[in-house]
Amino acid sequence: MPERTIRKVHEKGHTRKFLVVLDETPECEKAVYFAAARAHGIGAMVTMLYVVEPEGFAHWLAVEELAREEGEQKARALFRLYRKKLDQWGFGDLPHEEVIRYGGKCEQLAELENEDPDISFLVLGASTSKEGPGRLVTNLITRGARGFPTPIVIVPGDMTFEEIDALV
Repeated sequence: MPERTIRKVHEKGHTRKFLVVLDETPECEKAVYFAAARAHGIGAMVTMLYVVEPEGFAHWLAVEELAREEGEQKARALFRLYRKKLDQWGFGDLPHEEVIRYGGKCEQLAELENEDPDISFLVLGASTSKEGPGRLVTNLITRGARGFPTPIVIVPGDMTFEEIDALV
C-alpha cells in the first residue's frame, strides 16, 4: 500500500476539495448536491471524477480504443449534465474540476486521493435498491477503505435536497 499523502488544505495556495464520483445512478445526483452545497458553504471546490473501467473482453487494441473513446464521451456528457445541475441549484460559480481516469474505480479513487493533497472528503451516494448501497460503496465498505487518506461521506440516495441543506 502506498504511503498516504499528507493533506495540505490549510497551507497557503491550497483549497479543500470534495471528490465525487460521477455515474448514471440516481444517487449520484444526491452525492454531487451534497458535495457542492458543503463546498459552497465553506469556500471549497468540487472535483468530479469519472472512471472509465476496462472492458473484460478488450484484448484487441481496436476494441480497447473504441471502449476508451466511448467512456470519454460518456464522461464529457456527465460533466456537461452536472455543470448544468450546479447552475440550476445555484452553485454555478462554484469552483470545480473534471477528471477522467482509466482502470478500476476503487484503485483510481485511491490513486487520485494520494496524488492530490487538497482532496479532503470522498462523497458517494448510496443506492436505495434492495440489492444494497451500490457496487462502489459495497466495495469500499468490504475492503475497509484501505488506501484512502480521507474520510468517506455516504449520502443516502433517498435524501431530499432540503434534508441535505439542513445538514450542510
